[in-house]
Amino acid sequence: MDPIVTTRDGLAFEDGPDHARVLAFGRDTGGRYSLMEWTVAPGPSPAPGYGPHRHREIEETFLIRKGRLDFLLGDQVTTLKAGDFVRVPPGTRHGYANVSGEPVEMLVSFHPGGIEELFVKYRTDGAGPEPGDGFVADATRLHASEFEP
Repeated sequence: MDPIVTTRDGLAFEDGPDHARVLAFGRDTGGRYSLMEWTVAPGPSPAPGYGPHRHREIEETFLIRKGRLDFLLGDQVTTLKAGDFVRVPPGTRHGYANVSGEPVEMLVSFHPGGIEELFVKYRTDGAGPEPGDGFVADATRLHASEFEP
């Protein structure tokens, strides 16, 4: 991987109404981290409610670059705005919803990297998701993640 990622680089994809671009894959960083740009479409996202989940072995970070996002951390919801940063330690319940009516742009990182591969595998643009057990099943099995109904 080239250490410089320009606006033409990375791997862009869609995840339902949201769109994203992987800037650094875990496979390119020796598994240390991955980094994505993520644009969250207005409306309850990623699912109705906040899509609460946790990653037992992954720390995840969020930097809001543009817009406002309601962010669930533990049992507390905080409205984040441009410039706000959240670090989600491993095992911490979290999720988000964009109820602002405008797209929200953010940077999302995973430490260690690897789970970003599932977003690409189950992307909704192009030929559609790869066949398999589904994102939730793979994230649970491969990355010790848990998702609430």
